[in-house]
Amino acid sequence: MTMLKQFRIILASAALAVATLSVTALPAHASGERAPQVASKSDVDALSAKLRKSMPGLVIDSIKPAHIPGLWELVSGGDVAYVTPDGVYMIQGTMFNVQERRNLSEDALTDQRVKAMGSISKDALIVYPAKGKAKHTITVFTDPSCPFCKRLHSEVASLNDLGITVQYAPYARSGNGTLTSRQLQEVLCSADPRQTMDGFMDAPHKNASGADCKAAQELVQMSKVANQVGLKGTPHIVADNGKAFSGYMPAKELLAALQAK
Repeated sequence: MTMLKQFRIILASAALAVATLSVTALPAHASGERAPQVASKSDVDALSAKLRKSMPGLVIDSIKPAHIPGLWELVSGGDVAYVTPDGVYMIQGTMFNVQERRNLSEDALTDQRVKAMGSISKDALIVYPAKGKAKHTITVFTDPSCPFCKRLHSEVASLNDLGITVQYAPYARSGNGTLTSRQLQEVLCSADPRQTMDGFMDAPHKNASGADCKAAQELVQMSKVANQVGLKGTPHIVADNGKAFSGYMPAKELLAALQAK
């Protein structure tokens, strides 16, 4: 459970206080969307310190002025919230630009996902390339012990035929030191990671002793990135444009989702 989700309980008990912060009390926009103000580093640091004092252990992936004047946008562990400059009030929900029919909260999370995915070492990814020129590239947080990951794995060849490059981001949902973790270490350290991954997908209960190499050491970073992109379970799919999809989808449905605007 992320820190923001834990804080929902506190927010619910303070709902009356939060309600005093009405949107009508904020300065009105002119016609069309106005870009958020640029904040100084001192303002960012000051608000971050206030929030961490109220919520010890809070991981702040991004914090900046929101599109609504008087609010700040906070991204943490795949969640987005809006806070007042004094760090006292917080609103969790979805912010829309009504005129443009844009989900501004999803835009913020999309930007965060792209940034987070860029921190994954190429050595830790297992690539199944598209046939011909790639139309899309997806990164799949996957795990041999996950039944729906195995089901998606059976669709990889079809995805490749549809022009989709599939990158596996090995993620041990059961934690470090487990059988799955040892399997993924062996996958990343093997001479042929794809073949080794295929073997464990076919036999998820197959014993593994583990292995140590530079690529396997990236599993720690993989867990961190999984949290940043909002992973709640595997398979978790992140497209190269930052779109995210949780769970299994047949190849043609996934292609349609990637093509949707």
